[in-house]
Amino acid sequence: MRAARIIYRYLTALFLADVLLQFFLAGAGVFSAGPGTAARESSTLDPHRGNGMLVMILALLLLAAALAARNGRWRWALPLFVLTLLQPTLAIAGAAGGLHVLNAAAILIIGGMLTYRAWWVDRVQPAEPAPAAAEPAITAGPAATRPSPPD
Repeated sequence: MRAARIIYRYLTALFLADVLLQFFLAGAGVFSAGPGTAARESSTLDPHRGNGMLVMILALLLLAAALAARNGRWRWALPLFVLTLLQPTLAIAGAAGGLHVLNAAAILIIGGMLTYRAWWVDRVQPAEPAPAAAEPAITAGPAATRPSPPD
């Protein structure tokens, strides 16, 4: 399980770096499309499209690693994976294509939160709570039956 947590930790960092690269590739593609050319129909967005597939694969691997690590982060990794699956559909949605950018921002925020928790929070406090100490048994001896003296 320790190995799964280490893999999960590094996958979160890789995922976040790739999402930031995805934002860069989108901006580079849009601004280098040329005047009068729709960026969607331009080949300048091909690196963005290709890297988008890698983001989806990394999100799936992140979900699998979160399940294997048993750290409870799968509750965030599952919606993250679903959001990455929605991205291609939102990109071709026409007038609703602005949701593609908002969805990407949600992916970035969740990915950043998971990375922060994997690298800083989980190192400070363990992911699984320690078993609670057993309550001391009360003995039914003479000391247990005597009333306490008044103050």
